[in-house]
Amino acid sequence: DSEWWLNRKPEHPASGFDKDSPEFFTKKNLRVRSKSEIFIADRLDDFLLPFIFEFPIYLIGRGWVYPDFTVLNIRLRKVYIWEHLGKMDDPGYVQDNLSKIRAYEKSGYFLGDNLILTFETKNLPLDTREIDRIIKHFLL
Repeated sequence: DSEWWLNRKPEHPASGFDKDSPEFFTKKNLRVRSKSEIFIADRLDDFLLPFIFEFPIYLIGRGWVYPDFTVLNIRLRKVYIWEHLGKMDDPGYVQDNLSKIRAYEKSGYFLGDNLILTFETKNLPLDTREIDRIIKHFLL
């Protein structure tokens, strides 16, 4: 039963959306920030995996952040943070996210253990088959 997990209250307010932000919605009418996040959220739903979009967590040296997805592997009762880094051709974005990844590590989130990262650039978009591979490897 993952209902209790999905309904827990964050310690920090949600990040919200700016008025001029583009509007992207999943099949279940969840507002996300990009088309790639739609793909990820919809596949998590298709696999019946409980997740929370942008559930705030505190990172050492960084403060409050809003990971794209916090996902529960029901079988293992293990929580994963899934960040999709969608603008990897922007040097400032890359620099900021490298710093964020270090803050994740300082806070006990490690790539391949409880931190999942996906990446894309304009010329190398997210492969939707990669989403399924990641889900099957980490979350089922």
